[in-house]
Amino acid sequence: MIDVIKISKALSDPIRYRILVMLLNHERGELEGLCCSTPEEGVCNCDIVSTFGMLQSRVSYHMKELTNSGLVREEPRGKWKYYFLNKETIEAYTRQIKKDFKL
Repeated sequence: MIDVIKISKALSDPIRYRILVMLLNHERGELEGLCCSTPEEGVCNCDIVSTFGMLQSRVSYHMKELTNSGLVREEPRGKWKYYFLNKETIEAYTRQIKKDFKL
């Protein structure tokens, strides 16, 4: 069961919305290669830091919101964290919104 309100709150922040688009497109930041990952292996937190020019603590805050809402899966690998878009949650969210608003 998804929490539509929690997801809506997570999506309401423009930075988090842009992070989701980044995950969808498997975009890499300026530090590509630093973490030794390929786009198929998720997006590393260092890519998000370099793309948005934010401090690591701020990125962690945004990723916690996205993870807690179920929109993103997190996988720790050594000192890095990799993130993956949870497409199933997004699909369930859009179905619920269509149902709730009778679209």
